[in-house]
Amino acid sequence: MPFTLSHAAAVLPALRGDGSGRGRLAPAALVAGSFAPDMTYYAASVVPGAMEFGDFTHSFTGVLTFDVLVACALVGAWLVLREPLVALLPRARQGRPAALLRCGTPRGPVRSSAALWWYASAVLGALTHVVWDAFTHHDRWGVRLVPVLSRNADGTPVFTYAQYGSSLVGAVV
Repeated sequence: MPFTLSHAAAVLPALRGDGSGRGRLAPAALVAGSFAPDMTYYAASVVPGAMEFGDFTHSFTGVLTFDVLVACALVGAWLVLREPLVALLPRARQGRPAALLRCGTPRGPVRSSAALWWYASAVLGALTHVVWDAFTHHDRWGVRLVPVLSRNADGTPVFTYAQYGSSLVGAVV
């Protein structure tokens, strides 16, 4: 998917309308996990060679290890930035986003079961990303599994249409 933020659409079924996760899933970890595999591409602008690490972040081993660490960093940044970002909105518009994002909500101690659910949520988010990309990127296992995706339509591989089309749908959702 050419637009990383579109990957969040894949985890929407695991979220409730009030922003909470279904069951014990952690919504921030789900969303951050869905972005995590692509973060090396953004890091490449300041870290030479980071682009090549993208193959690892898009592997199942990467999903279970490095992508979870990246999701943790993304959630940490989100927790630091969410309230200042809401404060930038006009005062009359702050209420609903502040409630949805649980701004000002005190955090209690983290229990080990919550940490396990957080890990599972980050893995699930990253897994949705990797599986989605498998069917929309050249020479990935999903494209090899479904050969029609490698066929050309008007000189362009079908997986490219799937990549840009799903990116558009994900951005709209």
